[in-house]
Amino acid sequence: MANDIGWGEGACNNDISWGIAQEYFSCSGEGVAPVGATLIKTGQTTSYRTGDDGDLEAGRATDFTTLASNNPWGNTNRFTDELGGSTYTNRIRIDWSTYNGSTVLGYYQLASPLSYTWNQAIDWALALSVGTFTNGWRLPNLNELMNIMNWGIAQNLNYAPFSFLNLSHFTSTTSQRSTTTAFLIIANSDSPIVEFAKATARTTVFAVRTFTVTGTTLT
Repeated sequence: MANDIGWGEGACNNDISWGIAQEYFSCSGEGVAPVGATLIKTGQTTSYRTGDDGDLEAGRATDFTTLASNNPWGNTNRFTDELGGSTYTNRIRIDWSTYNGSTVLGYYQLASPLSYTWNQAIDWALALSVGTFTNGWRLPNLNELMNIMNWGIAQNLNYAPFSFLNLSHFTSTTSQRSTTTAFLIIANSDSPIVEFAKATARTTVFAVRTFTVTGTTLT
């Protein structure tokens, strides 16, 4: 029946299941913690009317580049290099807004843009080796590139530690309206997200990687 109590063989041999909808309890009696996080702020701080984004500034963090709590280096910088500083010698930008306690997302930014088709851009990212980070790189998907776009400035990828003007960047995300196209991010444009032919070369400047974090060591 719908409310039968079953004593199954869970982590401590006394998990309780209530019919179809189940809630699992640990041995201490506490419910399993929910998974998820609030979206990051857009960066927009100018308000054009009550209730708009600039008015409410909804989202996680103090502002677009300042975390609400410390990163593993003991400061509130959203972006650092892989050593916790701001020299970016290896052109790696770690985005601590994506830190989940064990992994974090980091972006590699080319000094000079390359012109690649979609397939070539993906191949470039997969083959990338930067310092001791010799594998694991990939072309960012649409959400990963949008996450670093600052919608509070017109040139939304032209801010420290990123600095690109008027360039279009392939993402790894294919459009489902036409699978011969992929989503393109265009900085400083009235149409910043467009579908673009995969076979036509566009700018490539970013690769992304998931880093494992142990204390202040990234691998």
